[in-house]
Amino acid sequence: MYRLITILILSLCIIRETGAQEQGSFNRFDTETYRFYLEEKWDSLIHTGKEALGEGLDYYYLRMRLGIAYYNHKNYRRAAKHFTTALQLSHLDPVALEYLYYSRLYAGQEQQAALLRRQFKGDLALKLPPPGSAFFNKAGLEYSYFRGLNQDIADNMTDYIPEDNAGIQYVARRFSNVAFTLTNAIGPGVTLEHAYTFLSKENLYFYNDGTYRYGVSDQQVRQHQYYLSPRFTTASGFKFIPVFHLIHLRFQVFTQSGSGYQGGSSLVPDFNERNDFLTGLALSKGIGTVDLHLEGFYTALNDAKQVQNRIGFTWYPLGNLNLYTGGYVNSRYDLSNGKGVFRIIPELLIGFTIREKVWIDLNAAAGEMENYAENYGSIIYNSYSEVVEKKARFSVSVPVSKKGSIFYLGGQWAGYRSEFRSFLTGQTIPLNPLSYQTITIYGGLSWKF
Repeated sequence: MYRLITILILSLCIIRETGAQEQGSFNRFDTETYRFYLEEKWDSLIHTGKEALGEGLDYYYLRMRLGIAYYNHKNYRRAAKHFTTALQLSHLDPVALEYLYYSRLYAGQEQQAALLRRQFKGDLALKLPPPGSAFFNKAGLEYSYFRGLNQDIADNMTDYIPEDNAGIQYVARRFSNVAFTLTNAIGPGVTLEHAYTFLSKENLYFYNDGTYRYGVSDQQVRQHQYYLSPRFTTASGFKFIPVFHLIHLRFQVFTQSGSGYQGGSSLVPDFNERNDFLTGLALSKGIGTVDLHLEGFYTALNDAKQVQNRIGFTWYPLGNLNLYTGGYVNSRYDLSNGKGVFRIIPELLIGFTIREKVWIDLNAAAGEMENYAENYGSIIYNSYSEVVEKKARFSVSVPVSKKGSIFYLGGQWAGYRSEFRSFLTGQTIPLNPLSYQTITIYGGLSWKF
């Protein structure tokens, strides 16, 4: 009996001592973080707050102070994490809700911010009333000019036409491209993206039917495109993006008219038309300072069917839009010939701002980019019998309104490879590969209403 009483007394002393230590730790951390908050010593507050969390302390005011410290460092993504936890500890606290709203907004997570705004009540709802009807949320206009650096091929076309094979070959020479984009705000978390694009293109055209060999320097291609993508965002940052892209092509073909002058054969231009398409689904999820991306597309382009997958991430190390970097691994699987060919295409990207007045974006990729899609399927590289082997892009963006409208200007260098397409069925070996470089200059305005 004496032993039992002794054990009970010792246990009570230990529990009391532990509770006193925890209370002491709580008082120290609470006092220090509050003092750092009043003195606006954000680095010290973050260091001490992380130490408190590491020791198992977690309460509303600690999370709010940490969130405000990160917010003042413009690390809006980490701030949002702490404000979200503060809301869970104190349900729908208006101060935490307002801070979380602006953190989402300044981190570029506009749809999540719009969903939060629906929760505003009382004085907060009066302070930040919902915006008026903005069905036409954003509109854009872009022009791009492409030129192939292949003048030697253009000047000596007949030297490049295969003599022993019947078939055709195209080499891109130049094109102009105009794109109109429109974003409709259907409701909080739901938008609808449209784009119409018109392309006017000239190709070098090589023809050999086994008897006659021709080279035409201005084969005409006209292309109309319509892109449609409803986009759904949840409060947790999950994005669900189905896409559909329709392409209507009208392109010149050449046929022999029979005997021409002095018994020769002449080539008569005609036009063919074709409809191609892309459809697919993209998923995105923000986790802290990282956005994860997963995309899959099915394409029917240039009489070829393929599946393209895209997986990657974008990292915002500062927790805002002032710096980002990331990468993708793209895969293509060709379904056209019944055997399937699997291709891997790596891609890197980086962007940063200069004093929050000028944004610089860089992007590079390498691989067999044939009938290739990017930017959620809105951009398609679908030149017939041509493959983009590598490319690098650079652009500069400048804000022109407080609402987020921007003007941008950029350029892209790319290495192309053109191949001769034989008239013989079952011919799979690439013929007459011609490599050359291209330059594209583009610019546009994205206006936010």
